[in-house]
Amino acid sequence: MLPDSNADWQHIARERPYFGVLSEAAYAAQELSDAQLAQFLDSGQRYVNMVLDQCTRFFGAHWQTGSALDFGCGVGRLSLPLARRFGQVTGLDVAPAMLSEARRLAQLANLHNVHWLLADDPLSEIASKQFDFMLSFIVFQHIPEARGQRLLQQLLTHLAPGGMAVFHFKYAQVTPRHPWSTFLSHHVPGGRWLVNALRGKPLQEPHMQMNAYNLNRLVQSFQEAGIQEIHTRLEDHGGHWGVEMYVRRGA
Repeated sequence: MLPDSNADWQHIARERPYFGVLSEAAYAAQELSDAQLAQFLDSGQRYVNMVLDQCTRFFGAHWQTGSALDFGCGVGRLSLPLARRFGQVTGLDVAPAMLSEARRLAQLANLHNVHWLLADDPLSEIASKQFDFMLSFIVFQHIPEARGQRLLQQLLTHLAPGGMAVFHFKYAQVTPRHPWSTFLSHHVPGGRWLVNALRGKPLQEPHMQMNAYNLNRLVQSFQEAGIQEIHTRLEDHGGHWGVEMYVRRGA
């Protein structure tokens, strides 16, 4: 069978939750030092500040700040800064271990306006909710494209009139380090076991998926959902080319 991205994420969340959120060597340990944790959280605050500044630049200074959703919230690196700006924040993730650590960090930060919910494909935990703002950064790339497209369409049904959203997608890989192993791991049944065996790792060791999305299909999903305005910022994460898509639903 092909690897299950949810099962992989559960494993990563238990073993290396911070590295799963931000894949840098400084965050590879299961627990971080106080200095590492402060650096990790500061990176989230700086990113959220930048995103909200860009929203003001693209959409104007007068926009709603009532409720926000962080899709694929992990340990709350972005949810906690959002909670300092919005009245209510929902952090949604597939891994209970991530949500448990996010709750702990929210308590340490004395932030009590965040709800941490377990994600499923129908997004049943937010079935009746609408959000003024949505954010998802370096998340969809870990989800196979067909499934991610369906999740995006579901999310857009929860964007309130006049609401804004910022979604990040990988769309190309221009400097693949090991294209053969990526293909085996993601597309060939049993391929991950073979790659792990060749590398001397446990057979069940998960590989962090880095899936590219078709930009035409993304734009089509936005237009089908009634989005009429899109702004983009391009990014290069070590040869993984990505795009941040800033969208607003009409009032």
